[in-house]
Amino acid sequence: MRRVAPAGAAGLVTVLVAALLLGRSAYPVLGLADPGELVQLGLPLLRVLTAGAAAVALGALVHGLVVAPGVAGLSPTARGVASGAAWAWAALAVGTAVFTVADLSGGFVAPGPDLVVGMVVRAAPVGWLACAVGAAVVAVWVREARTWSSTLGAGMLACLTLLGPVMTGHAIDGVGKDLGTPAVALHVIAATVWLGTLGALVVAPVAPARSGAVATVCAVVTVGSGVLASAVLVPSVGELATAYGVLVLLAAAVTVVVLGVLVRRRVSGARTLAVTELALLAVVTGLSVAMTRAVPPVQAPFHTTPTEAMLGFGIPDPPTLGRLLGAWRLDVWFAVLAVVLVVVYARWLRRVDGWPRGRAASWFAGCALLVVATSSGVGRYADALFSVHVAEHMLVSIVVPVLLVLGGPVSLARRALPEEGDARDRLEAVLDAPLLRFLTHPAVAAVVLVGSPFAFYLTPLFSLLQPLGWLMPAISAWFLTAGYLFFWVVVGVDPTPGQKLPHVARLAVLIASMPFHALFGVILLAAATPVAQTPSTLAADGGGGQVFVTDFYSRLRLPWAPDLLADQHLAALLSWGMGDLPLVGVLVVLLVQWHRAGLAEDRAARDLLAARR
Repeated sequence: MRRVAPAGAAGLVTVLVAALLLGRSAYPVLGLADPGELVQLGLPLLRVLTAGAAAVALGALVHGLVVAPGVAGLSPTARGVASGAAWAWAALAVGTAVFTVADLSGGFVAPGPDLVVGMVVRAAPVGWLACAVGAAVVAVWVREARTWSSTLGAGMLACLTLLGPVMTGHAIDGVGKDLGTPAVALHVIAATVWLGTLGALVVAPVAPARSGAVATVCAVVTVGSGVLASAVLVPSVGELATAYGVLVLLAAAVTVVVLGVLVRRRVSGARTLAVTELALLAVVTGLSVAMTRAVPPVQAPFHTTPTEAMLGFGIPDPPTLGRLLGAWRLDVWFAVLAVVLVVVYARWLRRVDGWPRGRAASWFAGCALLVVATSSGVGRYADALFSVHVAEHMLVSIVVPVLLVLGGPVSLARRALPEEGDARDRLEAVLDAPLLRFLTHPAVAAVVLVGSPFAFYLTPLFSLLQPLGWLMPAISAWFLTAGYLFFWVVVGVDPTPGQKLPHVARLAVLIASMPFHALFGVILLAAATPVAQTPSTLAADGGGGQVFVTDFYSRLRLPWAPDLLADQHLAALLSWGMGDLPLVGVLVVLLVQWHRAGLAEDRAARDLLAARR
């Protein structure tokens, strides 16, 4: 711990000095009252301490999952460290939520109903409360985790927990927020894992080569996402002279030094350099927290259209075939996912001889279509038109998963990874996880896939979540996962974690699911009002409240937008056609697989008879 203490002190001193220099400059710009020096200095210090606790928890988890050899999960000592750090993370997040309310309210609010209201009606405190709940769950989960797959689940939840404050911070406001939000999210996750892994290496140096590999990956993601986030939040070179811009430049300069130390550590193998790297990274963390005390130039008052304010980008023209294919707007989440899937699959492919070309082509086509569906004009207009939104989800939930499961990634991985090694054992541990076995049960997979559109679009859930634009990629990820699990069971070339269904049973599952897509389209077509409508309240004359029915699409104020009900009718037809036509293709694939399996069985039977003669 004595080796880690200087790094923590460096982060605390950095944010304290930055907070003192920034002073009260941000409050007039944001229209907030000065909350006093205790809040001005205490809030950034709490945020640094919270980041440190999160780094310790994630560092212990990543160390046990990736750096340490074997698949036994965390040792009892590591579980205790991770759980204790997560409890500290939760407590500090609650304290940060209280200080955030004070920061927004011009001073501390006395404990009671006013404080509760202040914490639940504003986005920033809610983000910290969500972080506290997630950290508490991680603390309990880690304490009870006894397998590698269970520990992996805790690590994934810890990464998601980091996103609570991110989704309520600077990145979700202003032009370009559709790019800034995922960029900042990836930046925070990668930097926290990097910081935590370094801390674990300094305290308990084990497998430095693996630790260096983790640090290198985190460094690449941290730098790449940081550049994108800075380009969004500081849109012009001249704005680097602002307080926020200066902090960005300082963080970039220190990051360059950190990268130099990382390269030298990996080349020389000197663990002592990890202490220096950790201290410098703590300084970067302090500067990043200090940025939350300044106003990004992109949020400075200037004229924007309602579309830019709500989506982060403009859509000046109606959709045409050319614009749907050519008006690209990068979806960072799915672009990164597609790149990872392509790189990993290609790396495995180089290690295997005789892998069917059709499977490889199917996998790469699925990755390409995922990018097209989310980042082309289809993805861009999906945020503004319900019909295009439904079309995008049909592609993501049906066509893309079919192409991916026909690529056989699990079978390829089993052939590419050495039989004796941690990577192979970890793959088998994931495939053996009880949760995955449950989700790949044919009945569960079918219900999740066919029930998701009904639960999402035909309930108030769609209207409530759609204004939270940062949640839309999560919804698309849900549909992608649901589709993959279902088609893995039905036509996947990989063996499922549970017992593989015979072809006749798979055919029955597929045919039973087909009418539900038509039923969903019929319900949309017969609806008398748009499903996107939700009650809202706006200020009326005299300062009162007037309740009326509006919807997200109307608030975009697109002059070329069609009638909402007519657009929903188009969405119904697209859902019907894009749901059933691909399933007909899947039916053909399944019949071909059945025929080939029958031929293989006949050939095996003939060979057996010939051998007996």
